[in-house]
Amino acid sequence: MKEYVLSILAVFCWSFNVIVADVLVGNLTPWQIAGLRWFIPSIIILPFTFNILKKYKETILRHKAWLAWTSFWGITVSNTCVYYAAYTVKPIALSLIGATGPLFLILFSWGLKHVRLYKQQVYGLLITLFGVALIVLNGHSGSMQMGILPGDWWMFMTAITFGYYSFQIANKPASLPHLPLLVCCLVLGAVFCLPMFVWDTIHNPLNLKTNFTPIIIWIMLGLGIFNSLIAYLCWNHAVEKGNPVKIGMTYYLMPIFSTIESWLILSEKIRLIHLVGAIIIFVGIFYSNKKTHLSFSSKKNRQLS
Repeated sequence: MKEYVLSILAVFCWSFNVIVADVLVGNLTPWQIAGLRWFIPSIIILPFTFNILKKYKETILRHKAWLAWTSFWGITVSNTCVYYAAYTVKPIALSLIGATGPLFLILFSWGLKHVRLYKQQVYGLLITLFGVALIVLNGHSGSMQMGILPGDWWMFMTAITFGYYSFQIANKPASLPHLPLLVCCLVLGAVFCLPMFVWDTIHNPLNLKTNFTPIIIWIMLGLGIFNSLIAYLCWNHAVEKGNPVKIGMTYYLMPIFSTIESWLILSEKIRLIHLVGAIIIFVGIFYSNKKTHLSFSSKKNRQLS
Protein backbone atom coordinates (compact mmCIF):
# COMPACT_ATOMS: atom_id res chain seq x y z
CA MET A 1 0.00 0.00 0.00
CA LYS A 2 2.85 2.37 0.88
CA GLU A 3 4.38 1.93 -2.59
CA TYR A 4 1.11 2.90 -4.30
CA VAL A 5 0.78 6.02 -2.15
CA LEU A 6 4.34 7.05 -3.07
CA SER A 7 3.80 6.41 -6.77
CA ILE A 8 0.56 8.42 -6.79
CA LEU A 9 2.34 11.25 -4.96
CA ALA A 10 5.03 11.23 -7.64
CA VAL A 11 2.45 11.31 -10.44
CA PHE A 12 0.60 14.13 -8.69
CA CYS A 13 3.81 16.18 -8.54
CA TRP A 14 4.60 15.48 -12.20
CA SER A 15 1.08 16.47 -13.25
CA PHE A 16 1.91 20.11 -12.50
CA ASN A 17 4.65 20.13 -15.15
CA VAL A 18 2.27 21.10 -17.98
CA ILE A 19 0.70 23.78 -15.74
CA VAL A 20 4.10 25.23 -14.89
CA ALA A 21 5.08 25.13 -18.56
CA ASP A 22 2.02 27.15 -19.52
CA VAL A 23 2.77 29.76 -16.84
CA LEU A 24 6.52 30.11 -17.35
CA VAL A 25 7.05 30.00 -21.13
CA GLY A 26 6.42 33.72 -21.46
CA ASN A 27 8.92 34.58 -18.72
CA LEU A 28 11.74 32.08 -19.25
CA THR A 29 12.93 30.13 -22.29
CA PRO A 30 12.49 26.32 -22.31
CA TRP A 31 16.20 25.74 -21.68
CA GLN A 32 16.24 28.25 -18.83
CA ILE A 33 13.28 26.48 -17.20
CA ALA A 34 14.87 23.05 -17.70
CA GLY A 35 18.28 24.19 -16.50
CA LEU A 36 16.96 25.74 -13.30
CA ARG A 37 14.67 22.78 -12.74
CA TRP A 38 17.58 20.32 -12.64
CA PHE A 39 20.18 22.61 -11.03
CA ILE A 40 17.97 23.08 -7.95
CA PRO A 41 17.54 19.37 -6.98
CA SER A 42 21.16 18.62 -7.90
CA ILE A 43 22.44 21.27 -5.49
CA ILE A 44 20.06 20.08 -2.76
CA ILE A 45 20.72 16.34 -2.97
CA LEU A 46 24.48 16.22 -3.62
CA PRO A 47 25.61 17.07 -0.05
CA PHE A 48 23.35 14.34 1.39
CA THR A 49 24.43 11.64 -1.03
CA PHE A 50 28.15 12.30 -1.30
CA ASN A 51 29.07 9.21 0.74
CA ILE A 52 26.74 7.01 -1.31
CA LEU A 53 28.25 8.25 -4.54
CA LYS A 54 31.73 7.63 -3.13
CA LYS A 55 30.72 4.09 -2.15
CA TYR A 56 29.53 3.29 -5.68
CA LYS A 57 32.21 5.32 -7.45
CA GLU A 58 33.64 2.36 -9.37
CA THR A 59 30.19 1.16 -10.43
CA ILE A 60 29.23 4.65 -11.58
CA LEU A 61 32.44 5.06 -13.59
CA ARG A 62 31.97 1.61 -15.11
CA HIS A 63 28.53 2.58 -16.36
CA LYS A 64 29.22 6.25 -17.09
CA ALA A 65 28.30 5.96 -20.77
CA TRP A 66 24.96 4.30 -19.93
CA LEU A 67 24.22 6.96 -17.30
CA ALA A 68 25.08 9.82 -19.67
CA TRP A 69 22.96 8.40 -22.50
CA THR A 70 19.98 7.72 -20.20
CA SER A 71 20.20 11.14 -18.55
CA PHE A 72 20.45 13.00 -21.84
CA TRP A 73 17.26 11.50 -23.29
CA GLY A 74 15.26 10.90 -20.11
CA ILE A 75 16.07 14.05 -18.13
CA THR A 76 17.39 16.74 -20.48
CA VAL A 77 15.54 16.17 -23.75
CA SER A 78 12.29 14.63 -22.50
CA ASN A 79 11.43 17.38 -20.05
CA THR A 80 12.65 20.31 -22.14
CA CYS A 81 10.34 19.27 -24.97
CA VAL A 82 7.35 19.87 -22.67
CA TYR A 83 8.31 23.54 -22.35
CA TYR A 84 8.61 23.94 -26.11
CA ALA A 85 5.25 22.21 -26.55
CA ALA A 86 3.59 24.68 -24.17
CA TYR A 87 4.10 27.53 -26.67
CA THR A 88 1.34 26.24 -28.92
CA VAL A 89 -0.62 23.54 -27.05
CA LYS A 90 -2.74 23.88 -23.91
CA PRO A 91 -2.06 21.80 -20.75
CA ILE A 92 -5.02 19.40 -21.06
CA ALA A 93 -4.05 18.30 -24.58
CA LEU A 94 -0.38 18.10 -23.50
CA SER A 95 -1.17 15.80 -20.58
CA LEU A 96 -3.31 13.47 -22.70
CA ILE A 97 -0.64 13.15 -25.39
CA GLY A 98 2.00 12.63 -22.70
CA ALA A 99 -0.03 9.78 -21.20
CA THR A 100 1.00 7.61 -24.15
CA GLY A 101 4.63 7.59 -22.97
CA PRO A 102 4.58 4.18 -21.23
CA LEU A 103 3.24 2.53 -24.39
CA PHE A 104 6.50 3.41 -26.11
CA LEU A 105 8.20 1.33 -23.41
CA ILE A 106 6.44 -1.68 -24.95
CA LEU A 107 7.69 -0.74 -28.42
CA PHE A 108 11.28 -0.22 -27.26
CA SER A 109 11.16 -3.53 -25.38
CA TRP A 110 9.93 -5.26 -28.53
CA GLY A 111 12.39 -3.54 -30.85
CA LEU A 112 15.54 -3.53 -28.71
CA LYS A 113 15.07 -6.53 -26.43
CA HIS A 114 12.99 -8.69 -28.75
CA VAL A 115 10.27 -8.93 -26.12
CA ARG A 116 7.27 -10.73 -27.55
CA LEU A 117 4.47 -8.34 -28.53
CA TYR A 118 0.95 -9.70 -28.11
CA LYS A 119 -2.03 -8.82 -30.29
CA GLN A 120 -3.90 -6.99 -27.52
CA GLN A 121 -0.88 -4.74 -27.01
CA VAL A 122 -0.79 -3.83 -30.70
CA TYR A 123 -4.54 -3.21 -30.72
CA GLY A 124 -4.27 -1.21 -27.49
CA LEU A 125 -1.51 0.94 -28.97
CA LEU A 126 -3.56 1.63 -32.11
CA ILE A 127 -6.65 2.52 -30.03
CA THR A 128 -4.58 4.89 -27.90
CA LEU A 129 -3.02 6.59 -30.92
CA PHE A 130 -6.51 7.05 -32.37
CA GLY A 131 -7.57 8.84 -29.17
CA VAL A 132 -4.49 11.06 -29.36
CA ALA A 133 -5.24 11.81 -33.03
CA LEU A 134 -8.74 13.02 -32.10
CA ILE A 135 -7.28 15.45 -29.57
CA VAL A 136 -4.47 16.62 -31.84
CA LEU A 137 -6.77 17.25 -34.81
CA ASN A 138 -9.80 18.63 -32.98
CA GLY A 139 -8.99 19.43 -29.38
CA HIS A 140 -6.90 22.60 -29.45
CA SER A 141 -9.19 25.06 -27.73
CA GLY A 142 -7.84 28.58 -27.51
CA SER A 143 -5.65 28.13 -30.58
CA MET A 144 -5.92 30.17 -33.78
CA GLN A 145 -5.33 27.05 -35.84
CA MET A 146 -6.63 23.51 -35.91
CA GLY A 147 -4.91 20.28 -36.85
CA ILE A 148 -1.40 19.32 -35.85
CA LEU A 149 0.51 22.08 -34.05
CA PRO A 150 4.28 22.27 -33.41
CA GLY A 151 3.62 21.56 -29.73
CA ASP A 152 2.05 18.21 -30.62
CA TRP A 153 5.31 17.04 -32.14
CA TRP A 154 7.27 18.31 -29.13
CA MET A 155 4.94 16.43 -26.78
CA PHE A 156 5.21 13.26 -28.84
CA MET A 157 8.97 13.61 -28.46
CA THR A 158 8.44 13.81 -24.70
CA ALA A 159 6.31 10.66 -24.77
CA ILE A 160 8.84 8.75 -26.89
CA THR A 161 11.86 9.77 -24.81
CA PHE A 162 9.98 9.01 -21.57
CA GLY A 163 9.25 5.54 -22.94
CA TYR A 164 12.93 5.10 -23.80
CA TYR A 165 13.99 6.37 -20.38
CA SER A 166 11.61 3.88 -18.74
CA PHE A 167 13.08 1.12 -20.91
CA GLN A 168 16.59 2.08 -19.80
CA ILE A 169 15.61 2.15 -16.12
CA ALA A 170 13.88 -1.21 -16.43
CA ASN A 171 17.15 -2.58 -17.81
CA LYS A 172 19.48 -0.68 -15.50
CA PRO A 173 22.77 -2.23 -14.37
CA ALA A 174 21.98 -4.61 -11.49
CA SER A 175 24.97 -3.36 -9.50
CA LEU A 176 23.73 0.25 -9.50
CA PRO A 177 21.05 1.00 -6.84
CA HIS A 178 18.27 3.47 -7.58
CA LEU A 179 19.47 6.31 -5.31
CA PRO A 180 22.96 6.80 -6.78
CA LEU A 181 21.41 6.25 -10.22
CA LEU A 182 18.90 9.03 -9.57
CA VAL A 183 21.54 11.45 -8.26
CA CYS A 184 23.73 10.83 -11.30
CA CYS A 185 20.78 11.35 -13.65
CA LEU A 186 19.81 14.62 -11.94
CA VAL A 187 23.35 16.01 -12.06
CA LEU A 188 24.06 14.85 -15.60
CA GLY A 189 20.69 16.19 -16.74
CA ALA A 190 21.62 19.59 -15.33
CA VAL A 191 25.09 19.47 -16.93
CA PHE A 192 23.62 18.66 -20.35
CA CYS A 193 21.25 21.63 -19.99
CA LEU A 194 24.10 24.02 -19.21
CA PRO A 195 25.33 24.85 -22.77
CA MET A 196 21.84 25.69 -24.06
CA PHE A 197 20.99 27.46 -20.79
CA VAL A 198 24.02 29.73 -21.27
CA TRP A 199 23.23 30.23 -24.98
CA ASP A 200 19.62 31.18 -24.25
CA THR A 201 20.63 33.47 -21.42
CA ILE A 202 23.12 35.31 -23.64
CA HIS A 203 20.41 35.95 -26.23
CA ASN A 204 17.61 36.38 -23.66
CA PRO A 205 19.28 37.98 -20.61
CA LEU A 206 17.63 37.27 -17.29
CA ASN A 207 16.28 40.25 -15.38
CA LEU A 208 15.89 39.88 -11.62
CA LYS A 209 12.84 42.15 -11.56
CA THR A 210 10.88 40.67 -14.47
CA ASN A 211 12.14 37.08 -14.73
CA PHE A 212 12.40 36.34 -11.02
CA THR A 213 9.29 37.73 -9.42
CA PRO A 214 8.32 36.11 -6.08
CA ILE A 215 5.75 33.86 -7.77
CA ILE A 216 8.24 32.66 -10.42
CA ILE A 217 10.84 31.94 -7.72
CA TRP A 218 8.31 29.89 -5.74
CA ILE A 219 7.22 28.04 -8.89
CA MET A 220 10.82 27.18 -9.81
CA LEU A 221 11.59 26.02 -6.26
CA GLY A 222 8.48 23.86 -6.31
CA LEU A 223 9.40 22.50 -9.73
CA GLY A 224 12.92 21.65 -8.59
CA ILE A 225 12.03 20.23 -5.17
CA PHE A 226 8.66 18.53 -5.63
CA ASN A 227 8.39 17.88 -9.37
CA SER A 228 12.00 16.75 -9.78
CA LEU A 229 13.56 15.60 -6.52
CA ILE A 230 10.74 14.31 -4.32
CA ALA A 231 8.71 12.88 -7.21
CA TYR A 232 11.64 10.85 -8.56
CA LEU A 233 12.63 9.65 -5.08
CA CYS A 234 9.05 8.46 -4.43
CA TRP A 235 8.71 6.85 -7.84
CA ASN A 236 12.04 5.01 -7.73
CA HIS A 237 11.31 3.70 -4.22
CA ALA A 238 7.85 2.55 -5.30
CA VAL A 239 9.16 0.79 -8.40
CA GLU A 240 12.00 -0.83 -6.46
CA LYS A 241 9.85 -2.11 -3.56
CA GLY A 242 6.54 -2.76 -5.32
CA ASN A 243 5.34 -4.48 -8.48
CA PRO A 244 6.74 -2.31 -11.31
CA VAL A 245 3.87 -3.12 -13.67
CA LYS A 246 1.11 -2.32 -11.18
CA ILE A 247 2.99 0.73 -9.95
CA GLY A 248 3.36 1.85 -13.55
CA MET A 249 -0.41 1.86 -14.01
CA THR A 250 -0.68 4.79 -11.56
CA TYR A 251 1.14 6.91 -14.16
CA TYR A 252 -2.11 7.13 -16.10
CA LEU A 253 -3.63 9.23 -13.33
CA MET A 254 -1.47 12.11 -14.54
CA PRO A 255 -3.80 13.51 -17.25
CA ILE A 256 -6.68 13.33 -14.79
CA PHE A 257 -4.73 15.39 -12.27
CA SER A 258 -3.49 17.80 -14.96
CA THR A 259 -6.98 18.32 -16.37
CA ILE A 260 -8.44 19.17 -12.96
CA GLU A 261 -5.48 21.46 -12.20
CA SER A 262 -5.81 23.23 -15.57
CA TRP A 263 -9.50 23.82 -14.91
CA LEU A 264 -8.95 25.10 -11.35
CA ILE A 265 -5.73 27.09 -11.81
CA LEU A 266 -5.78 28.22 -15.45
CA SER A 267 -9.55 28.20 -16.01
CA GLU A 268 -9.03 26.08 -19.10
CA LYS A 269 -12.24 24.72 -20.54
CA ILE A 270 -12.70 20.96 -20.63
CA ARG A 271 -14.20 20.22 -24.05
CA LEU A 272 -16.19 17.17 -25.07
CA ILE A 273 -13.41 16.13 -27.46
CA HIS A 274 -11.01 16.03 -24.49
CA LEU A 275 -13.32 13.65 -22.62
CA VAL A 276 -13.91 11.45 -25.66
CA GLY A 277 -10.20 11.37 -26.48
CA ALA A 278 -9.30 10.61 -22.86
CA ILE A 279 -11.76 7.71 -22.70
CA ILE A 280 -10.37 6.22 -25.92
CA ILE A 281 -6.78 6.66 -24.69
CA PHE A 282 -7.52 4.94 -21.38
CA VAL A 283 -9.41 2.11 -23.11
CA GLY A 284 -6.36 1.53 -25.30
CA ILE A 285 -3.96 1.69 -22.37
CA PHE A 286 -5.90 -0.71 -20.18
CA TYR A 287 -6.56 -3.05 -23.10
CA SER A 288 -2.85 -3.18 -23.90
CA ASN A 289 -2.10 -4.03 -20.25
CA LYS A 290 -4.90 -6.58 -19.87
CA LYS A 291 -3.43 -9.74 -18.36
CA THR A 292 0.03 -8.68 -19.47
CA HIS A 293 3.20 -7.49 -17.81
CA LEU A 294 6.70 -6.62 -18.85
CA SER A 295 9.32 -9.27 -18.21
CA PHE A 296 12.99 -8.27 -18.30
CA SER A 297 14.36 -11.59 -17.11
CA SER A 298 17.58 -13.02 -18.48
CA LYS A 299 15.79 -15.90 -20.17
CA LYS A 300 16.40 -16.35 -23.85
CA ASN A 301 12.73 -16.02 -24.81
CA ARG A 302 11.64 -12.75 -23.30
CA GLN A 303 7.92 -12.02 -23.32
CA LEU A 304 5.30 -9.45 -22.58
CA SER A 305 2.98 -11.86 -20.86
